[in-house]
Amino acid sequence: MMDRLSISVVGYIFSFFLLGGFTACAPAISKKVRKEAGEPVPFEALLKQTDGYKGRVVIVGGYILETANETDGSRITVLQAPLDSQNRPKSSDLSKGRYMVSHSEFLDPVVYSKGRRITVGGKLIGSQERKLGNLTYVYPVIEAMEIHLWSKEGRYIEPYYPYYDPWYYPWYRRPYRYRYPYW
Repeated sequence: MMDRLSISVVGYIFSFFLLGGFTACAPAISKKVRKEAGEPVPFEALLKQTDGYKGRVVIVGGYILETANETDGSRITVLQAPLDSQNRPKSSDLSKGRYMVSHSEFLDPVVYSKGRRITVGGKLIGSQERKLGNLTYVYPVIEAMEIHLWSKEGRYIEPYYPYYDPWYYPWYRRPYRYRYPYW
């Protein structure tokens, strides 16, 4: 009886970890859009041959530079970054350029704020010229089918100790909370 119980418990624990492992490694964009997109297109090719890829579904990611709401929807300007296996943008230092994302609904600029990581699955609908400093930059425009906004990464801040204790040895545990027992 005990063996049967322990086997079923082990089975439940194993299936729980297995299920957790599958969901932890899931890509940000749905399987349907990934299937439509097919083989990934290098971003340099999108920049140079925008008309050649027009109408194709692509998956791109990067860091938000600006979110603007217009009468026909929202437009996000993104600094491109290569994607990892989970479609998460890597470092912005690896960027090959910029692109724009067009979305038919209102996207709040506070939520879609500058510096947030984003992954977009959508159809390339063309290009648009806009001023970037003193030059005119040609942005590929992607009509979003799916947008995944990645959570903000927290930074660990070490605790601040306001004074130096010359008798403190970090591996020694005192039996009392304070240096001397005050009772």
